[in-house]
Amino acid sequence: MVETNRQNREGETVKGKLHIIAAVVILFAGMCIIENSAVRSKPVDPADNVSSVYKLVGEFRSVFANLLWIKVDCYHHEFIQNDPDWTHNKDLLGLFKMITALDPRFVEAYSTGTYVLMDGYKDLPKALAYLREGLAANPRSYELNELATVLYAGKLHQPSRALAYAKRAVACAGDDYNRGIAKRTLRSVERMIREENAAKNSRHSR
Repeated sequence: MVETNRQNREGETVKGKLHIIAAVVILFAGMCIIENSAVRSKPVDPADNVSSVYKLVGEFRSVFANLLWIKVDCYHHEFIQNDPDWTHNKDLLGLFKMITALDPRFVEAYSTGTYVLMDGYKDLPKALAYLREGLAANPRSYELNELATVLYAGKLHQPSRALAYAKRAVACAGDDYNRGIAKRTLRSVERMIREENAAKNSRHSR
């Protein structure tokens, strides 16, 4: 009975992966068709306004990214039924990168991908690189600035480098709840910096 349940779970996981792959193929095929149409419709005169097809390309990229995210969300819920630690779901990392390539404003994909790299893969340099990519595209994202604060202060033990992100998270928080979290994080970072400086001064005074 246990073996049968395990096989059923594995079958569902494989089925979920196949659905995601099929969705990716269909979405990218559609995107290629649209972008090829955009190239053919490119205005001859540089002074002309950008064609409506060109404008639609960006919109379709965003739509494709959101459809992929829906697939990711479904697969995520299937995964946590067997493993509550969703950061172990490393199969989704490639999809996160596809989503952010399609839509660099997709903050959720950047933040979730960073957590998978940070806690799932235990690869802090890659997590930091991916997070910086997200911050470059979304410098005023509360979520990404808060995550950068956690990564620098909590994981890399570099509170001084976390300080600017912590302050920006406070400034970019969109509501009182998130602003309260950001302020508490900022106070923690400032305390860590004071403790770090006190330890340095103590060593120098000896």
